[in-house]
Amino acid sequence: LFNWGNVHMCAARKRIPLDESAPKKVMSAQLCTAYDWVRDRYALAGSKYEEALKIKPDFYEGLLALGQQHFETAKLHWSFALADKVDLSAWDSSQTFKLFDSAEHKMRAATEMWEKVEEQRMAELKEPSSEALKKRRKQHNADGQGELTPEEAAEQAAVMRQQIHLFWGNMLFERSQVEFKLDIADWKKNLDASIERFKLAGASESDISAVLKNHFSNTVSECEDKKIMTLDTGISQISNNIEDKCILES
Repeated sequence: LFNWGNVHMCAARKRIPLDESAPKKVMSAQLCTAYDWVRDRYALAGSKYEEALKIKPDFYEGLLALGQQHFETAKLHWSFALADKVDLSAWDSSQTFKLFDSAEHKMRAATEMWEKVEEQRMAELKEPSSEALKKRRKQHNADGQGELTPEEAAEQAAVMRQQIHLFWGNMLFERSQVEFKLDIADWKKNLDASIERFKLAGASESDISAVLKNHFSNTVSECEDKKIMTLDTGISQISNNIEDKCILES
C-alpha cells in the first residue's frame, strides 16, 4: 500500500510542469490542464498511505509520506490559484493552510515515532546478547542484508535526521512565501523557522543565502511597496563546522 501510494505521487509529479525555462503563460496553461488529474492522483496516494497506517499505526515512513502528500497538495492549490490568476484578496486559503498545518503535524508525529524506534535500535546494538537484537539479526540474514555496526547505525540515523530537517525546512519556507503573498503578518516567523531547520540539516551559509535569494526574488517588488528592506535571519551566526556537502533542494 505504501509503494502503491508512492506510484500515485510519482505519476502526479510527472504531470506538473517543471521546465522553468518555458514562458510563464505556457507553464500556467499546462498546470491548469493537469490540475484536476494531479489533484486526484494526490488524493489516491493519500488514501493508500492512510490504509497502510491502519494496518501499522506506528509506520513512521507512511506518516512522513502522508505529510509530504498534504504538503504537495497545498502547494498544488497555491500554484493553481496563481496560474488561474485569481483575486488573492478574495481567495479562500483556508483549505490550503489546513493542509500545511496537517503536513507539519504529521511530520512532528512521524519524527517522534522515528526517534523512539531509533533509540530502541541503538540500545539493542549496545546489548549484543539481547533477544531483540538476535531477532533483528535473524531478519537481516533472511533479507540478505549485512549486519550494521553501532557506528553505521548512527551514521544512518544522522542522514535520516538531516533529511527530516530539510523536508521540514522546505515546508516552512514554502508556507512563508504563501503567507507573504497573502499579506499575513507573521510570515517571517515561518521563514526564520525554516532557516533554523536548514541549519540543523547542516546547510552551508552559501546554501542558505541561495534559498533566501530565491525568497527575495519572489517578493522583492512587494517588499519595496511594503518598505521591508531586510530579513534578520542570523545567517552570519552559522558555525564554521556546518558541512558544505549538504545541498538544499529548491
